[in-house]
Amino acid sequence: MIRMLASAASVLLLAAVARAGDPAPNWLGKWHNEMCSEMEIKSVDATTGLVAGTFKTGVGEASKTQVFPLTGYANGDLLTFSVNWGKPDTGKGSDSLTAWAGQHTIARDRELIRTMWDLARNVDNAKEQTDLWAGILAGSDGFLRGEVPPHCTPQP
Repeated sequence: MIRMLASAASVLLLAAVARAGDPAPNWLGKWHNEMCSEMEIKSVDATTGLVAGTFKTGVGEASKTQVFPLTGYANGDLLTFSVNWGKPDTGKGSDSLTAWAGQHTIARDRELIRTMWDLARNVDNAKEQTDLWAGILAGSDGFLRGEVPPHCTPQP
């Protein structure tokens, strides 16, 4: 009977540890992806996991120097965030949204957030019947903590 109780306690302890997940990394700071975009996480609410920061894109229609608000959530070593690229009638950005979801890990002794993303862009109402399928793009990104990748810095 004691062995059975000890085994049950061990199983419950292992289940509790598994549910706890991986510890949360320090998300704060600058992260860069292979497309020369820069994400800066400025705050993470310790209670809710709400993430706030900024994003500068290295690709697309938006200016490479324009800063866009970033919002999302962190949960342990998981992160999700989104960016509203603005509206074309303002002259700032484009009429689209992007959302990323991923997980923090260590790769080659560097912190990495491996993500998948979806970009939804507006399709004119008159073209929705034929072109709506082209309104969503998908892909993946890896964000490394710290310095800008060498291929992203202007060469003298």
